[in-house]
Amino acid sequence: MKKSIKIIVILSSILLGLVLAIVIFVSPISKFLIEKYSEAYTGRKIVMRELSINIFNGSITTKGLIVYEAKSNRPFFKADTFNLNIAVYKLWVGKYDITSVELFNPYLQVIQRGNKFNYDDLMNRFFADDSAKKVETKPIKYWARNIQVNNATILYTNTKPLTNIKFIKGVVQIPLISWDDPIYKIQTAFDLSTGGRSKVLLHFNTNTFDYKAKIDVDQLSIDFLYPYLKDYMKVKSLKGLINTNLWLSGNTNQPTAIALSGSIKANDFAIIDATNELLTAIDETNVLIDTINTAKNRYNFRSISMDHPFFRLSMYDKGFNYERIMTTPLAMSSDTSSTVYSNVFLMMSGYIQEIVREYDVNNYQINQFRVTRGQCIFTDFTHGEKFRYVLDSMTLSSDRLSSANPFLMFSVKSRLNTSGKMRGVLKVDPKHYQDIIIDASIKELLITDFNPYSKYYVATPFLNGTISYENQTTVLGGKLDSKNILDIRQIKTGKKVKNSTAMNLPVGLAVSLLKDVKGNIHLDIPVTGSLNDPKFKWGRVIWGVLKNLVIKAATAPFRLLANLFGGKEEDFKEMQFEYTQTEIMANQQTVLDRLAKIAIDKPEIKIELTQVTNILDETEAIAVYQMKQKYLGISNAISAQELKRRTDSISNNDSLFVKYLVSKLPNAQGLQSTEEKSVQLIGREKIIPEVYTLMDKRNAAVIQYLVNQKKVPATNIAISNTKELNQLQKSAPPKYVINIASIE
Repeated sequence: MKKSIKIIVILSSILLGLVLAIVIFVSPISKFLIEKYSEAYTGRKIVMRELSINIFNGSITTKGLIVYEAKSNRPFFKADTFNLNIAVYKLWVGKYDITSVELFNPYLQVIQRGNKFNYDDLMNRFFADDSAKKVETKPIKYWARNIQVNNATILYTNTKPLTNIKFIKGVVQIPLISWDDPIYKIQTAFDLSTGGRSKVLLHFNTNTFDYKAKIDVDQLSIDFLYPYLKDYMKVKSLKGLINTNLWLSGNTNQPTAIALSGSIKANDFAIIDATNELLTAIDETNVLIDTINTAKNRYNFRSISMDHPFFRLSMYDKGFNYERIMTTPLAMSSDTSSTVYSNVFLMMSGYIQEIVREYDVNNYQINQFRVTRGQCIFTDFTHGEKFRYVLDSMTLSSDRLSSANPFLMFSVKSRLNTSGKMRGVLKVDPKHYQDIIIDASIKELLITDFNPYSKYYVATPFLNGTISYENQTTVLGGKLDSKNILDIRQIKTGKKVKNSTAMNLPVGLAVSLLKDVKGNIHLDIPVTGSLNDPKFKWGRVIWGVLKNLVIKAATAPFRLLANLFGGKEEDFKEMQFEYTQTEIMANQQTVLDRLAKIAIDKPEIKIELTQVTNILDETEAIAVYQMKQKYLGISNAISAQELKRRTDSISNNDSLFVKYLVSKLPNAQGLQSTEEKSVQLIGREKIIPEVYTLMDKRNAAVIQYLVNQKKVPATNIAISNTKELNQLQKSAPPKYVINIASIE
């Protein structure tokens, strides 16, 4: 009996000793084995500062755990503390129940090189598809409860473009992973080191691969996207804050088939260019999504709104500012093959293209669309003098935008350079975006704002004038029909400037002629054509019409004057005189009265009168006139009108008068006409100076009538004699040729 007890005691001691040895040495032995064989089994070196295993209560704890990169001394994963608890008693019946998993202060380094990641070796080792035929066995019964990760840090590095994104203060909670429940409920929350916090509640079905997720983002800074943007735009910075409250569902096997609802809000978006100038910005953007379902072709938005969008457009000799800053990933990153290059914008573009490729995207509705307080600054540095124009207080609004509507209608308003006002309605066919209807107007636009262009192209600045413009345009089936009404009030041009780039157009004269009696210009400019014709340019047509108006006004002004002041076009072109006439008669008064009204009503215009006569005819007329005066015995004491009446009462072929002339010329056999006889009697050398004197008297009479009687400023009158006095045909009476010019 004593011997049996002794054996039992010895065996119990040995067993107890073994248990104690296992309890004491299982942790260091396990730590040694893990560290020794980790590379052989995982491809990664694993070390830890402490490992504690309690085989009685099923707890495992590690401290200072480090998993290194493959074949590297650089840490891939670290954790201060890892705790796992398992229900030991259930192991005896083949059940694996992990009651809790805790991970404190883990750190994970994710490195992407194109389409390769630094964890690909682990995925290939542990999750590669097994092509061998699987033998059906009883399912393993397992539970993993209360999984929690606290204060996690994830550093994501993309090598091209070089990007570092750091997620901090991460929390992951999974209440249960069970062999008999395919749905995992995962809740995560992370801060971004550059600012902002995100929370995701994910339900994932491991059997069907369906998922549902609630995504909340609070004040997430988009600074981290700057390295990606830099490959497309040479800019200095990208700023903005994102807030979301979204519900997303889909299936991982069909990544383009998604359903989305909720809200997206962006604040303080801004892009600063390389010159430290604000390029574009939006104070606030709100998108309220009722339903987006790509598979069902449904895109319904409750509202889309933007407040205070800003856009800066600058034009230089070599192009626009946006063209100068635009670049390509190839230029910035050299090699952009998928094996080394990955850009989030490229991925987003590819994803959207894939959705468009796989599904119809033509069934949409936006209940309310608003853009408020918009601003655009346009600066042109290509014309010597800087041109700067500001559009602000812009609003763009529409209600019930729908692909089912015959037209999408937008209302537009804006202030133009602090003074002008623009208002209009734009209609677009949702099925044929080339078909549009425009009804727009511009009021109180200052023409002086455009002086840099007027000086550059036509060497003429404007001193005053406000523009009103009405436009009604339809483009249907590529056919353009545009009605343009241009009104310019109180327009006034300045003196021409020296400019080698300008066209030689008489803008000042044209403006003066185009103005009505109130000093305003009214133009109707219809434009029609086919936009399918590559030679047809809308802007070029309108500019051509305006250019032709200027040219026609300058080269054929009399039609405009006749329309403005009455009469016929011919009434303004010439003023007829009779031979030897030096006083203003009724028919000349009619013409001069019209010219006086033009000069007074249009002080920018100069009336140019050029006297034209045939000196031979005028010489003969003076000679006959003087011989008739001698024949009748009339003295110079009577008035010119009476003298003319009496001399005109005798025909040049009057037999008694002819006989009188013959009597004065005993040797007149070779002289046939009365005119020749009279010239012979008076003497040609004596008469020719009188012709010039007579012409000067006519000029003086015209000036006296216009300036003294009609009060026309002398600066508005220019009178001269033609240099070619024989240019008129024989027997054509003298006249004044009238020309219209501008006062320079």
